[in-house]
Order: sequence, then C-alpha cells, then structure tokens
Amino acid sequence: MKRLLLSLLASAVLAQPALALSCAPADLSRDFRAAAESEDTWVVVEGVVTPDRASLPTSSDDKGVPRTLNARLKGMSLGAGGFVNEFDADITVNVTCAGPWCGSVPSGKVLAFLRQQDGTLVMTSGPCPAMLYANPTDAQKAEIVACVTEGSCGQ
Repeated sequence: MKRLLLSLLASAVLAQPALALSCAPADLSRDFRAAAESEDTWVVVEGVVTPDRASLPTSSDDKGVPRTLNARLKGMSLGAGGFVNEFDADITVNVTCAGPWCGSVPSGKVLAFLRQQDGTLVMTSGPCPAMLYANPTDAQKAEIVACVTEGSCGQ
C-alpha cells in the first residue's frame, strides 16, 4: 500500500506542466508599423548601448522583477535618407519580464525603437523580441530604411 501511495504521489509531482515562454517571431516591419500607427513619438536608432554600471543589478536575487536602467546609446538615427543622423543620447532601458523570463541589455550593436516618454527616450527589452534587435543585419537595416524611404513595410 505504501508503494502505491508513493507511486501515485510521485506521478502527481512529475505530471506538473512544463513552463515555457511562447513568443511570436521577431518582425521588424510589424514593429515599424506599430510605431507608425501609435500616437507616441518614436526614434529608430542603430548603435551601441552602454549601460550605466551604477544602475546595473548587483545580484540575481531580483530575477523576474522588471528593472529600469540608465544607458547611453550612440550611433545613427533613421531619417528620410536612411541611417544618416548622428545620435548620441542618454536613454532609459526598461527591462521587462514574463514570469522567470526577462529581457536584457544587449551588448554590441542594436537596432532599437525608442519611445519618447516624458522627455526621455525609452528602450524596452522584454523576453520576446520586439522593438529591439541585437546585432542587426544589413538586410534588417535595408528593410527598415525601405519602410521610411519607399513607404513599403512588409505589407
């Protein structure tokens, strides 16, 4: 009888659902259209993000908790002629989470949609890819330039 109870208990514990994060595939054109249709003001920048080391978490104790970090983004912003405008500004990075899965501050080059909020440019980094692309390819840069210069954006 004890074996039967232990077996049932073990089965109940092992039968718990596996947790997984399901994200839609990254879609640069969809993100561009969402920004264009939004009432918010957006700036698209290709450059390098340098987080303020003082605002980085010092431990992993707060895993799963959204964080706001200060950073500097230096590169080129998107205009009518492509990525032709120099950009060098302090930004806020909102790192959001979905359960235990959180975004991060990417290292290296990024293609980022920055939303203007209360006089500050805000980059959001979540667990699913949207509005932020690490190490953008030439094809991705050409796609976003076409959205502006040709008015065709993956439609």
